[in-house]
Amino acid sequence: MSRVILPLVLILAVVLGASFTILNAGEVDVHLYLESFQVPLSIVVFVSMLLGAVLGGLACSGLVMRRGRDARLLRKRCKRAEDEIARLRALPSNSKV
Repeated sequence: MSRVILPLVLILAVVLGASFTILNAGEVDVHLYLESFQVPLSIVVFVSMLLGAVLGGLACSGLVMRRGRDARLLRKRCKRAEDEIARLRALPSNSKV
């Protein structure tokens, strides 16, 4: 099922992107501090969205890395606890029933 859905989603994204580019072909002035450029509106929107995604990813990377480190530490603690339980179960019992 996913072999069909992923290509369809990609084709839909390309078609929407191409139609967005065609509809927003007009040029806009982009004023930087030292320069001024005339750039198609679709390029400005795309670069703005890309820059936002990159900055958002960088902002979240610390949280993601911390969660990964916490998960790794918890896996180690769980493994040590399981090993200790296995050792305790292997001890001979000298209780009288």
